Amino acid sequence: MKTITITSENGETFSSISNFFIDYYMTEANGEFVKIYLYMVRLQEAGQSISIQDIADHFQCTQKDICRAIRYWVDRDILRLEYNQKNELLGITIMSLTLPEQTEEPDANSGLDLLHKPVTASKVYPITQSKKVMPTPKEESHLPEIPEKKTYSPTQLRAIEQDKDMENIVYQFEMYCGHTPTPTEYNTLLYIYEQLMFPAELLEYLIEYCASLEHTSNRYIEKVAIDWYSRDIHTAEQAKQETAAYHALNAAISKELGLSRVLTPTELRYINTWKNDYAFQQDVIIEACQRASASNKINFRYINGILTNWHENHVSTLADIKRLEQQHMEQPKPANRQSAGRKVQNLPFNDFNQRDYDNQELENFFIQEVQKLSEQS
Repeated sequence: MKTITITSENGETFSSISNFFIDYYMTEANGEFVKIYLYMVRLQEAGQSISIQDIADHFQCTQKDICRAIRYWVDRDILRLEYNQKNELLGITIMSLTLPEQTEEPDANSGLDLLHKPVTASKVYPITQSKKVMPTPKEESHLPEIPEKKTYSPTQLRAIEQDKDMENIVYQFEMYCGHTPTPTEYNTLLYIYEQLMFPAELLEYLIEYCASLEHTSNRYIEKVAIDWYSRDIHTAEQAKQETAAYHALNAAISKELGLSRVLTPTELRYINTWKNDYAFQQDVIIEACQRASASNKINFRYINGILTNWHENHVSTLADIKRLEQQHMEQPKPANRQSAGRKVQNLPFNDFNQRDYDNQELENFFIQEVQKLSEQS
């Protein structure tokens, strides 16, 4: 099994943690990711080689969980991956931390302001905001404005802690996520509860739903909440109907394509586009899947091409598909270009249905044949 070494950027050995990490980077990170980073610092001090599997065994989790945490810190320039010329991973370097860019000057007299640092709406990336709501006289429709997070004073926090519904929400979080919410996580729950105005029942179902997908990170819960907010989902019943329909569609697509595995994130994004952006019903999507299967082209990119074409031609029902095909059949076909006075004999092999090659297949075939001729000469 390959091993990797962990070193510091400047060769120092230490176990102390930068205050920048504690004040800025740690507060917004998943708790599991923080544990991995702290363990990396410890391993760097020991100076011993170790494998990803060893780290996974230490935390009793999977290698994928470790890689996900490492990638999180790499994306934030806290860790750096070191490769050799063969592009093989040799080690991980712990970077020197700097003060991150801030949108506001923190209040030097308030430690809580640091713990509950607001996140501006420009840094929030909702899963989808395809549904248009709330018509106004100025324009036919627009997406609801996503509220910015606000900072709560100690007095406000104490008052919120007495809220019975908030107590139940925190209990639900602890039960499904396995730990007491961190200050950042608690601030996100408050944001969803007070500013996105989720009823307690809806927020509790949100936590349960994310846990069922094994995605309980702070950012994921917030993204799903913003997605539901943007699509005008205000009750737990609405959310349950939405998620049930979504899972039923995924299952129907997998069955139609003969897939026994879990759908990949890319495939799920395709489905999200078909359902939310194109607003296709399940029967239309399944029709596209059946056509892909009939053509022996069982891949989501091919299916997306079919559905994108239908969307651009304003197809919304199976009847619209038949109408579009009828229009295509009624279009005049271009006349065959033949030499004047030349007649093609109706030989038996002319009735053979020849295979349709695309340009890429012909090009690849041509290159292979040229290479064979070169080798023979």
